[in-house]
Amino acid sequence: MRALAPLRNPIVARLWAALVVFTTGDELYRVALVWLAVGIVGRQAGYLSAAQSACMLLGAALGGSLAAALSQRRAMSIFLVAGAACVLVPPIAWELGHPSFTALMVPAVAVSLMRAQLEPTIQGHLPVLVPDRDVLFATNGLIDGVRRMARITGPMFAAGLAAVFAVHDLFFVYAVALLFAAYLLLRVGDAIPEREGRAGGGFILGLRIVRGERLLRGLLSLKSVTDGCWVVVIGHALPLTIEQSGASWLGISGVAAYGTGLAVYGVSNIITNVTLISMAPSLVPARMVGGLAFMGSGLAAMGAGAFFAPEALLLPALYAGLALAAIGGPMCDIPLAMRIQLAGGPSAPRAAASSVHRVRLFVTFGGIMLAGLVSPSLFGAFGVAETMLGTGFLCTGISLAALAVLRRAGG
Repeated sequence: MRALAPLRNPIVARLWAALVVFTTGDELYRVALVWLAVGIVGRQAGYLSAAQSACMLLGAALGGSLAAALSQRRAMSIFLVAGAACVLVPPIAWELGHPSFTALMVPAVAVSLMRAQLEPTIQGHLPVLVPDRDVLFATNGLIDGVRRMARITGPMFAAGLAAVFAVHDLFFVYAVALLFAAYLLLRVGDAIPEREGRAGGGFILGLRIVRGERLLRGLLSLKSVTDGCWVVVIGHALPLTIEQSGASWLGISGVAAYGTGLAVYGVSNIITNVTLISMAPSLVPARMVGGLAFMGSGLAAMGAGAFFAPEALLLPALYAGLALAAIGGPMCDIPLAMRIQLAGGPSAPRAAASSVHRVRLFVTFGGIMLAGLVSPSLFGAFGVAETMLGTGFLCTGISLAALAVLRRAGG
C-alpha cells in the first residue's frame, strides 16, 4: 500500500514512532491548556495563543544557530526533555492551590520554542532520508497523517482521562510522552546527519529562497491568513461556544464535548490524508488552494450552526462543520510540505529544506498570532457565533480569489 511504503525504511519507521508519541501527547496537552485558559480568562484566552505564536516566530527566526551547535538528534531530544520539565508547572500550581494564567504561560512558551526547533529539523531531513520523490510524497503524507491521527487519539484520551482525573493532571501525561519521544529519537541513531550549518543555513537562507519563488511566496502568504481563520474558529471560538452554552449531546458535555469535536475533525482529516497519499503525487497549486476554500466552507458551517442551531442540536451542528473543514487541510499541507523540501532546486544548499520551513513557521504563526490578538476584541464586538461565521466566509472568499488568480495565470 502506497500510504505505508515509507515505513519499510527502519529509520523512517523509528522517526514516525517518535512523532506518534509526541503529537498524541501534544494534542492532549492542547485540549487541557485551552480548556483551563478558557475557564480562567474566558474569551481573553486568545492572548495565550498569541504568546505561543510569538514564541514560534522567534524560535523559527533565531533558533537556527542554536540547533546547528548541537548534534541534530541530540538537540531534538534535549528540546523535548526541557519541554517536559516546563509542562509540569501548571499541575504543580493547581495542586498547590494557585491556579493562574501565568502558570499556563510557562508551558505555552516552552513548548512553542521547542516545536520551532523540532519541526524544521524533521522536515529538513526527510529529503535526505527519502531521496525518491514518489516515496517522499507518501512520507510527507505519513508524517502529516501522524498529526491528524493525533487529533483523534489525543482528544479521545483527554476526554476519557478527564472523566477520571482533573484536567490539570493531563499535563503529567504529556510530560511522560515528551520524555518517551526523546528516548525514541535517540534510538534513531546517526542516520540523521548534521544538516543546518551555522553559515549556510537558518532563517536568512530560507528568506532568500522564498523571495525567489513567487508561487511558494503566495502560498505561504495565503496560508498565513487561512491558518489564522482556523485558529479563531476552532482554537478559540469552539471551546468558548461549548463552555458558555453548556451544550450536551448523548451525555457528552464540557471538556469531553470539546475533545470529541477535535476527534471528529481528526477522523475526517485522516480519511482525507490516506485517500490523497494513496493516489499519484500531485503538486498542482489549484488543488492546494481549493482545499483551503473547502476548509473555509467548513468554518462558515460551524458559525452557521452556532448561530442558528437549537441548543439540543448545537454540538452535532458544530461537529458537522468540523468534519467538513477537516477535508481541506491535507489537500494543501501535504503538497506544500514537498514544495518546501524541493525549494531552490537541486543546486540549493543542504540546509534549504529546514531553512524554508523556518520561514513557513514564521509566516504561518504570524497570522496565528494576529488572530490570537484580535479574536477577543472580535468576540466582544460582534459575538462568538457571528465571528465564527464571518471568519469562515473570509477564509473561503480569500481562497476562492486566489484560485481565480491561479486559473487566470494557468496554474
